[in-house]
Amino acid sequence: MANSLQHIENIIKIIEDDILATNSTVVKENICHQEFSEIAAAIQYPLTAGGKRIRPLLTLLCAGTFGGEKAIQNARNAALALEMIHTYSLVHDDLPCMDNDDLRRGKPTTHKIYGEAKGLLVGDALLTEAFFRLAQTECKVSEYLQSLVQELSYCSGIQGMIAGQWLDISFTGKQDLSWEQIELIHKNKTGRLLGCAFVLGYICGLNVLEKVDNQENLKINKDKLRQAGEFVGIAFQIIDDILDITASSQSLGKTAGKDQEQCKATSVAILGLEKAQILATEFTSRAYTLLEGVFEKLPTNSENEIYKNLLFQQLEQLLVRKY
Repeated sequence: MANSLQHIENIIKIIEDDILATNSTVVKENICHQEFSEIAAAIQYPLTAGGKRIRPLLTLLCAGTFGGEKAIQNARNAALALEMIHTYSLVHDDLPCMDNDDLRRGKPTTHKIYGEAKGLLVGDALLTEAFFRLAQTECKVSEYLQSLVQELSYCSGIQGMIAGQWLDISFTGKQDLSWEQIELIHKNKTGRLLGCAFVLGYICGLNVLEKVDNQENLKINKDKLRQAGEFVGIAFQIIDDILDITASSQSLGKTAGKDQEQCKATSVAILGLEKAQILATEFTSRAYTLLEGVFEKLPTNSENEIYKNLLFQQLEQLLVRKY
């Protein structure tokens, strides 16, 4: 367990180091312009505001599962890009035109520090910078760079996160939502970026192995990994709904029972507690089955096995929470 913890801490340090390095890059490239110091600080502000770094962590662990330490190093730009995409979505979510939140993780939101117009630009900057970073990935197989860019675009765009947010806004205030509608929001808004983490890690793993998989196998594995992420996202959101009514505010680190008070359409409100618990277990099991189905075809070695075990440990922490 101690070794596992050390491995995770090392990977988290890689992520944090890469995030901090974005500041010096912006300033260094625009050293003659003092205004760029403010831009760099503004971009850093939401990136360094805390969080579990779930998406970049899953990206690097999945890369390690396929290609070991070399794949983790190769996947660093992909992991950073994914965290930038996630962070830009939070910056935009907090804006007055969306959720109008003044605080995130106990700190003033980006637009409360820099103003609404510059807050919008911070989100835009993170979105575009994400693809700039991703495009710097060293790919020995040229098709894999294209595949990385396509995957991040697909999962963060109108086929993924944007669609989920759009549906969430469209359904806000409606009391007669079906579970299928709620599931569609969770699948796209949360699940697609988690699936993207698995796929980006997989591609970087193939890349360092210089393994040219045929297009059919590549598509099959990408689809399975993406769907596994969607199931993880749905299960995670269901468990959040369950914990909102079964856990204390102290254990949650936020106000318990808020969903009920706001009459929010959640999985528990629509399905009932018992059925929601069953569904969370089912989606978790389906995610694990898909991941194992892809991983079982890998050649076994001790290094890759370590990262696979760490990946499942992180998923356990996300999905096997007490309720």
